[in-house]
Amino acid sequence: MKFVRYSAGGHASYGILDGDTVHEISGPPTGRYTETGASAPLSSVQLLAPIIPGDVYAMAVNFKSHTGGAPAPTQPEPFLKPASSICGPDSTITLPGNAGKVDEEGEMVVVIGRRMRNVSAEDALSYVLGYTIGHDISAREWQAGDTSWWRAKGADSFSPIGPFIETDYDPHKKNIVVTIDGEEVQNCNTDEMIFNTQECLSFISQTNTLEPGDIVFTGTSGVTSRLRAGDNLVTTIEGLGELRNTVSD
Repeated sequence: MKFVRYSAGGHASYGILDGDTVHEISGPPTGRYTETGASAPLSSVQLLAPIIPGDVYAMAVNFKSHTGGAPAPTQPEPFLKPASSICGPDSTITLPGNAGKVDEEGEMVVVIGRRMRNVSAEDALSYVLGYTIGHDISAREWQAGDTSWWRAKGADSFSPIGPFIETDYDPHKKNIVVTIDGEEVQNCNTDEMIFNTQECLSFISQTNTLEPGDIVFTGTSGVTSRLRAGDNLVTTIEGLGELRNTVSD
């Protein structure tokens, strides 16, 4: 099942995407909902971020190709991004004027479906609602110079997600391809993660309760590329579609 959140006539709703038709549901997919009977062609609505998360986690240095030659971490390394950084597909990533070099990072994102606390890696995926695509936008000079990553990874528009949440999905062995203006800048597979999806979720749940609707960015690969005003950023993940964002200053 593919869940979306969308705007039609200025009103935001959740829905189920079936082919080229969106069927409205009464509330977010993390709770009890019913189909309202209303529907609309996908071409007539604006897709929004498919979930409004409470907490947003992201995994640092979770691909060996992204270590820059440093030793790989010996445990998962999550960090928090503010929910205010969330935006949706086809939205604009705004480059702050004093941020310096800002890079793209294309990632698979996990959406939590039920409360998760002290869960083993073996059971972790049973707590997942589904998966989507994310852009973890990163201001490198702030990241290197600030004591924390609060603005380097969390400025407004720095966490686009979408276009939908896929519930029937195996996160393993999925290709991730990132392009800027049609030029490939990242290409990897989720099986290249140092810590796989269930290990990351279990690790977080040992100290922090994950609530329905929380999301986890699972990490990026290789050497990321600088974004400039006018760029078109696209990440494609097998089975999750394409997340497209434009860049402005």
